[in-house]
Amino acid sequence: MKEKTLVVGGSGFIGSALQKVVQEKHLENNFTFSFNKRPEGVSRELKRLHVDLLKTELSEQIKDFTSAIYVAGNADHALAKSNPLSDLNYNVYAFVNFMRKFSGKLVLLSSQAIYYGLEGEVQESIEHTPAMPYGISKKTVEAYAKYFLKKGVLSKLWILRLAYAFGEKEKKNRLIPKCAQAALSQGTVTLYEGGTSFINPLPVSFVADVLVKALVDLETKEEGFIEVTNLNHPCKITVKDVTTFLSTIRHFNTVYGESEDEWPVLFWGSTLKLSSYLKKWDIDWPDPWVALKEYFINLTKARKING
Repeated sequence: MKEKTLVVGGSGFIGSALQKVVQEKHLENNFTFSFNKRPEGVSRELKRLHVDLLKTELSEQIKDFTSAIYVAGNADHALAKSNPLSDLNYNVYAFVNFMRKFSGKLVLLSSQAIYYGLEGEVQESIEHTPAMPYGISKKTVEAYAKYFLKKGVLSKLWILRLAYAFGEKEKKNRLIPKCAQAALSQGTVTLYEGGTSFINPLPVSFVADVLVKALVDLETKEEGFIEVTNLNHPCKITVKDVTTFLSTIRHFNTVYGESEDEWPVLFWGSTLKLSSYLKKWDIDWPDPWVALKEYFINLTKARKING
């Protein structure tokens, strides 16, 4: 790599996985990881930069970078429902504010929440207005990114729409840590709508590897290039599939909630496009069950689940 790249949101869940990939590939000199309140969230062996995306006075050092991987923003669907303004601030305002200082190549991690309201397999080319607040804010970020590309502020753009990632440093209120905590405490996990929502999960290490590969691939593209790619496993895997599998490794109880899931995931992203890139990059699809088992065993060895 020749570029100097800023990872925006570099101390969070996805950012931490990107740190590991960068270190494994010995690319430390090419990457800087941003943080806001937690400088300890970035390894001491890596370069870091304080960036508060909600502040008007952003670091002028952002202008020094010619490429970026943007993984910042709110990932809490419930917050988007209870406080849409905060969700818009964390997602839309933060991104547009960042773009006041940045120009160059961008890999943007988005969400398949933009497909909410659809059913079945979804191609990246579909035009759809999402039926929930979180999806609306994520679609708006994508729209702004495309606008900045058209205006020439971004030279190249790759949008990856993530379905579900799991792994080290994820929050304790997410599905697999909740299952691990239930196993440790002889507790119960509640499923809604029978747990039929599709998640087609991917290990966060795989997600991070794909993001870096996409950035490297962008270097070979012409000015104005744009790509949009779904980022989910090709196997159709539901919430119930995951909990049933994990409970066979270390038992915990599941119950079905009486209320409906307000936003059931009845769709899954087509992976034809991503599969062709993985072949080009010489990356194999991970076995989700092997990865889930290894992660769950590690979690249930702990006395408590960290958040």
